[in-house]
Amino acid sequence: MLTLVNKTTDTDGMTHTEYACDFVAKCDGTSLWADTNNLNVHVTYIDTFEGGDYGEDYKQVDVTHDADWEIYTDRGFEAAISAALGFEVGFTEQGMQDTHFASMEGWV
Repeated sequence: MLTLVNKTTDTDGMTHTEYACDFVAKCDGTSLWADTNNLNVHVTYIDTFEGGDYGEDYKQVDVTHDADWEIYTDRGFEAAISAALGFEVGFTEQGMQDTHFASMEGWV
């Protein structure tokens, strides 16, 4: 479940939307970095950034969760975040991932 916490637009036209979350993203084992088969990842917060220099169709998506960065590339995790937000997202590059943080992006 997503709960809108805050939505702001800066003077350059970038909109930052913050969501408090309390749901489990079920991984499907497709990560190239670790065994994520049937791993349940508790998602606690999602930030989205759109507009400004990003353009109208692109969204940067930052996800706070309780897993290691090795969930990177897991398609089940991507699908769960996509379903929660209502648009398709995917991971950004590997170097932008961290423990308890997933860097993702989407196009609307």
